[in-house]
Amino acid sequence: MSKKLLGLLFAMILVFSFTVGCGNGDGDAPGAGGDDGVFEVVFLPTDMSHTFASWLASELEQVFEGYDDMNLTIIDSQNQLQNQISALETSVEQGYDYIILLPLEPDALAEKVTGIIDDGTPVMMINLDNFAVEQASSVIANPYDLGTVVANYAISLLPEDANVVVLLGPSGNTCSIERRRAYEEIIFSQYPNITILDEQIGGWEKSRGMSLMEGWIQVYGDSIDAVLSMNDAMAIGAWEAAAAAGVADGMLFFGVDGLADAAVSIKEGGLTATALQDALVMAQEAARVVHEILTGVNTAGMEEHEIAVTLITSANVDEFIERYRASGKLAD
Repeated sequence: MSKKLLGLLFAMILVFSFTVGCGNGDGDAPGAGGDDGVFEVVFLPTDMSHTFASWLASELEQVFEGYDDMNLTIIDSQNQLQNQISALETSVEQGYDYIILLPLEPDALAEKVTGIIDDGTPVMMINLDNFAVEQASSVIANPYDLGTVVANYAISLLPEDANVVVLLGPSGNTCSIERRRAYEEIIFSQYPNITILDEQIGGWEKSRGMSLMEGWIQVYGDSIDAVLSMNDAMAIGAWEAAAAAGVADGMLFFGVDGLADAAVSIKEGGLTATALQDALVMAQEAARVVHEILTGVNTAGMEEHEIAVTLITSANVDEFIERYRASGKLAD
């Protein structure tokens, strides 16, 4: 099949996804509501199979349902940069009033996002800052702060001569880079007797965390003192691998995200700690910013907003489990 025909088929599929996807609307074309005065907003996440992106999308859907004058459509980029670029272009062509972007590769998208804003469509970078796209809004939990709260807690528990393994997010991903930088500055640069046995890219995936940990156990056995993971999913995968091998007892497992599954794992003695980047608060603030910009309350046309970061350990995990149960993220 020719590249031209493949491109045409992809475009047709993408447009179809806009029509039958996750939107709250009634089928009217996007654009400041058409005849009904409702603003149409599109969210372009990285990959809905990645746990935090899915959680954030779910929270955004629920929050937007509380606005009578905004509808939300969600288009999954499926972890493909070209998909996200095509979705951005189609969002503009379809006349969406606002684009919320969880970017796969911020540097690769910066010029395109700048052009979209210059042409009149406002854009928000969510869960990442605006990467020097001056007129893009942003709502984030600072990734360095997320790494910092976990690293500070980890160093209080690690042996002086600890052996650790490190699980990284996708190559070039700012969240992973900044969380790893916090570990470097707080632990590795100050405690030279702590040894990094290995560090590998797990791409945010639980299955990769599990398979990498299985390999590390074969090489290092039970000499691993801790797993330092840049997200919860990989940390949970690593713990499951260690538990299956019978070497999890005595190991420490640190993640980031504050997922419901991570809270349960902490409660049950699996993960040691995680840092919460609160998808609900992020969604609430994102919807507020979008609404204020679209309705003219925000005359600047953009806003940068950071949400608070919270450490979750066995000492406070019960309050988060209760919250996740109340919101339906966990079964009673």
